[in-house]
Amino acid sequence: MVNEETTLQSLLRNRKIVRNYKDSELDFPQLSEVAEHAIKIPTAGFSRGIEIVHISEKENIVAIAKYSNEDSYVAKGFEKWISKSLSLFLIIINTKAYHDRYSQLDKKNATNSEDWSIPYWFVDAGASMMNCMLLIEEMGLKSGFLGSHNMDIENIKNHLSIPNDYLILGFVTAGVEKSTNVKKKNTKRKKLIHNEYFTK
Repeated sequence: MVNEETTLQSLLRNRKIVRNYKDSELDFPQLSEVAEHAIKIPTAGFSRGIEIVHISEKENIVAIAKYSNEDSYVAKGFEKWISKSLSLFLIIINTKAYHDRYSQLDKKNATNSEDWSIPYWFVDAGASMMNCMLLIEEMGLKSGFLGSHNMDIENIKNHLSIPNDYLILGFVTAGVEKSTNVKKKNTKRKKLIHNEYFTK
């Protein structure tokens, strides 16, 4: 039907960041396929410099939670979040892949990748992040995201054998939402969509 909501529209409307998971013994084998589909993104010049490390073993999840300062998060009065995840999807960036691609002959007239005002690898990594979230939402779980600004990058790279020259965007978490009685803040919505011209 013309006005019927599509599956994607429904996922986007209901998706939210969740940082409060409950312990779950349920098995979600589909999580093993998330990275495979999430990496299906356009990349600048088909550089293919975005990669994902899927972490599903509990001891690795707990280790990454430690290196992501979960203890300080709990000390502020929040419940454990990362360590209760069923999976983590670490989005990593190989900037060399972009520079190598844009040094090739067919890109000689393109903007030098060293001079991009907004590096396209962050755009591509964000697309992969959103794919992860929607795929997780599609299987009935909830997702969150933690950026690399709050991580012990060196220990995470060592623990997961990630090359030193790779960047870490952050990771998407997947888990079973723990219901809370916290009421949503009644905040005024900002205008985010403009038709034809920017208007306040």
